[in-house]
Amino acid sequence: MTAPRVELRGVSCTFGEVRALIDVDLRVGVGEKVVFIGPSGSGKSTLLRCVNALEIPDAGEVLLDGEPVVAGAKGIDAIRAEVGMVFQHFNLFPHLTALENVTLAPRLVRGQADETSALALLDRVGVADKRDVKPDLLSGGQKQRVAIARAMAMEPRAMLFDEPTSALDPEMVGEVLGAMRDLAAEGMTMLVASHEMGFAREVADRVCFLDEGRVVEEGPPRQIFDDPREARTRAFLSMVL
Repeated sequence: MTAPRVELRGVSCTFGEVRALIDVDLRVGVGEKVVFIGPSGSGKSTLLRCVNALEIPDAGEVLLDGEPVVAGAKGIDAIRAEVGMVFQHFNLFPHLTALENVTLAPRLVRGQADETSALALLDRVGVADKRDVKPDLLSGGQKQRVAIARAMAMEPRAMLFDEPTSALDPEMVGEVLGAMRDLAAEGMTMLVASHEMGFAREVADRVCFLDEGRVVEEGPPRQIFDDPREARTRAFLSMVL
């Protein structure tokens, strides 16, 4: 691998007596799609939150294009502008329309927002017709696609997806995964925590299985799903597949 876009070096993160991450080493290349699987509480969300400094590791460091995420000269806010994040529960601003949600960050960070570009992003994820609609009148799948467009508005170098379909009704999952597949096909660097094993098998360049804060096993999707090496990975997959 050439110089990684995202790198974790010996990252550990603790909440009280809970060790959410334990000495995690990870390198994600430019344009690589890595999907994190594992049981609830395994550390997937904490790992993603450490990448854009929503959580600060107790030990180790996170780097974006070789620059420490926390201690870098750019500062935390600048790093977050370069690493888009899509959350499980959308986190849209309820008093703003879909278009206003997408233009808000560029307006606050850059002092201006290009509505034409924002509309193009909404169109890219299939919700341009909802530009003037507020979140309470959108379906879950529409909300999440607006959230993806909002994260893309800052032209990030990497995108983080934290269980983006787990709060959706089953019939809405496909439309969000479709938007994510399109983004992956365009070459975006993506780190995804997900229970969608079909998506992981189809889209990921690499799958990482986490359990109790550790990366137990990682490899290409075919190896992880068809021939896992670790007993804990096999036990988990036997329960979810």
